[in-house]
Amino acid sequence: MFHAFKTGNLPEIARNGLLIIDKRTELGAGRLGEYVNVTGNTVGNTFLACLEHANFEEVFADLRENSPLHKRMVEVADGPPSLTDAGALLALATEQLLAYLTARYDVTVLRGREIDKIRYLDSGGFEIDYHDVSDPTEVCTVSSDTVVMNLGGQQHVSEIDELCRGLRLPPPDENLRSYVSDDLLSLTTPQLIDEFARDLSQRETRRPKRITVIGGSHSAFTVVDRLAMELGSEGLDEIAVIHRSQVRLFFETVDEAHANSYEVDEENDVCPVTKRVNRAGGLRYRAFDIARSIMASGYIPGAKPRIELIEADSSDAARSRARECLEESIAVVHGAGYGPNMSILVDRWDLPISLQLGQGGVVSDRYGCPFDVNGNLVQGLFSFGLGSGFRPDEQIRRETGFEAAFRGRIYGVWAFHHDFGGRVMNGVLEALSTVPFERDTDIVLDENEVIPDTSSASSL
Repeated sequence: MFHAFKTGNLPEIARNGLLIIDKRTELGAGRLGEYVNVTGNTVGNTFLACLEHANFEEVFADLRENSPLHKRMVEVADGPPSLTDAGALLALATEQLLAYLTARYDVTVLRGREIDKIRYLDSGGFEIDYHDVSDPTEVCTVSSDTVVMNLGGQQHVSEIDELCRGLRLPPPDENLRSYVSDDLLSLTTPQLIDEFARDLSQRETRRPKRITVIGGSHSAFTVVDRLAMELGSEGLDEIAVIHRSQVRLFFETVDEAHANSYEVDEENDVCPVTKRVNRAGGLRYRAFDIARSIMASGYIPGAKPRIELIEADSSDAARSRARECLEESIAVVHGAGYGPNMSILVDRWDLPISLQLGQGGVVSDRYGCPFDVNGNLVQGLFSFGLGSGFRPDEQIRRETGFEAAFRGRIYGVWAFHHDFGGRVMNGVLEALSTVPFERDTDIVLDENEVIPDTSSASSL
């Protein structure tokens, strides 16, 4: 929506009506506003840039001039902001933009609606079954020519067994307490202490009280940071971090990496455009400081627990040590990224349509249109957001630059508001230009799946 409005394409997308729906009642922040004591892995300017365009002047003038929140973000523009502030800024901007759009265009916003299924029709278009979250018994249906699924990311404790199998490790004992990083990062300090108080207060001293974290990304090291800083004085002795490949750190230059005794593979680790080391896949800011300190000393400054990094695939000895740590932990935490949080997709007979899934998201074309398991594009359907299928293709690598070693997905807020916002918008416009007949409304589907009354739509 931000991209469509600032580029002047919103009237075309909304000419037959545009419906924005979400399970939440407050839109724009996702889970960013739920994290506690977590800083971002990008600078404040990245978030501020999403609100900067000549077409936004009227919409956000009051926000820029009078919002204390905006002022705080400006003050940390060159450093990483609190994710609580970043989420609150995006939420405030979203609400102001939606108020502006609904007053001037055929745009409807439905909050507190949850999708039961999206039905893909042979004749083209979709039917969406949904219900009000306060009344799941009354199911309504809306029709649409295009659907944009803003896929949030999700983690499941059930994935821990799969992560272990991928590392050739036995799954944890079924009685071992299991968590995902998002849940722990959303707890306040008293709540986090209370969660582990019983295990940490036990006087059994033959083994150290250890928590094992699986993963090597920002989320893994962020949860390690909180566990070490807030549970060390409560009795936590050790944290084991089990990861698949080397821990990658971000540096502005190769010389800076060498000055920090960081080994660089200049062919694979260096962005050919910016010459930065691990530009896309490297840890930054607080996560960088945590990882570098652990790599050097086995501790986070100011925290008591000893922290052990175990690259499980590096040797039989490392895998044996990882197995031992899992067996002797009081809890295990999934910190190995996210999968897509998407609605159920079915055909006209309500039989499930399975989409191709890759690392971290659905597999799609350059516009975000996903492929089913047979390799066919689901025409008119687009994925967007944390669980979407965007990878750095040749155009992005050529124009923006990513290191050759990076094989992941691009999740940055800036990219969604710019490059990928433009790609999905162009895909929707192209799909609408080929629609043989007009329905009543264009619809956009937001993060946690949601939708409106028994009306029609041409873009969801």
